[in-house]
Formats: sequence, C-alpha cells, structure tokens
Amino acid sequence: MKAVRALALALALVLSGCLPVAMLRPPEPARGAGFSLGATLMPNPFGGQSPVLLLPYLAYAEGDGTLEYNLSLQWGLRGGVKVGLAPGVALDAGLTLPPALGEGADWSRGVPVVLDGGVILGGGGSYLSPRLHLLGVPGEGWGLAYQLSAGVYGGEWVGEVGLLGGFGGSGVLLSLSAAWRLGTAPEAP
Repeated sequence: MKAVRALALALALVLSGCLPVAMLRPPEPARGAGFSLGATLMPNPFGGQSPVLLLPYLAYAEGDGTLEYNLSLQWGLRGGVKVGLAPGVALDAGLTLPPALGEGADWSRGVPVVLDGGVILGGGGSYLSPRLHLLGVPGEGWGLAYQLSAGVYGGEWVGEVGLLGGFGGSGVLLSLSAAWRLGTAPEAP
C-alpha cells in the first residue's frame, strides 16, 4: 500500500510541475559566472487546448572550473552543485522546490521536493546525462523518476533532448530544450 501511495505521489508531483525538465549543463563546471536563457518544448501532460507546452528556462552558474554552484528556474526553483571528477566527467545533484500553484496548492502536509542526482559524461561539444529523481513530501511517501538527457553545445548555446519518466510503466515525456549562454560558462573545445 505504501508503494502505491508513493507512486501516486510521484505521478502527482510530475504532473504538478515539480521536476526539472531541462538540464542544459555540459560536463565542465563553470569558470566564473554565467547566465542561461532558453526554453523547453514538450507534450502537454495536463491536457487542455494546446498539445504542447513551451516552458521558459533561466539559470545562473558560478564556479572555479572544478566545483560549480547553479540555480535554475523552469517549472520549479532548483539549486544544485556540480563537481568535475575528470575531463568530461562530472557529478551533478540538486534540490527542486515547486512553483506556487495558487489556490490548487495544498501544502498543509508539507512542501513537495525533488532531490535529483546524476552523472554528466561528454566533452568536445556533446554530453549524455542519466539521472534519478527522488520525489516526495518530507514525512510522507516518496517515489522515483528517471531522466536521460543528451545535448550538444558551443560557446554561447546549448541544445538538448530529454526523456523523463516514472518507474512502473507510467509513460515517458520527450522534451526539446535550448538555451543561449551569457558569461563565462564552459565552452566546447
């Protein structure tokens, strides 16, 4: 019964927009500060009149080339850290809080959060990143979701295709994302 509750909660969080959709982070940690401004195009999981959603993306990253702190805003606000382990290999983890959803948001039992972590592999202008998301309300049920992102990047831009899904056959969402990067973000060699 707890597993069913956790799965239902995970699906509700995915649909409520708590998960980060676009990663848009190459494996090299930032040197200095940089901003990214972009968007994600994905099927509309809420139904409605439009079959697709266009989600704006805004991010800030600052680092020393080995360790990076980043903050991004898409569906939710995500704070994260990226650690470069070797050329083309980094660990990336973060915490996402949901957006204020107006009257429909009932946080009387706690604020839903998403903890995510994964590895970023690549370099030379491309990357691949598998990651897991732990979704839940502290003190309540928890569920798991997975994400696989593949991207290409240059000095001032990054593009990505992503798959986001839950375990147990709940379906997969495909997303296409792109961002323009300003500042001293990592560049493709």
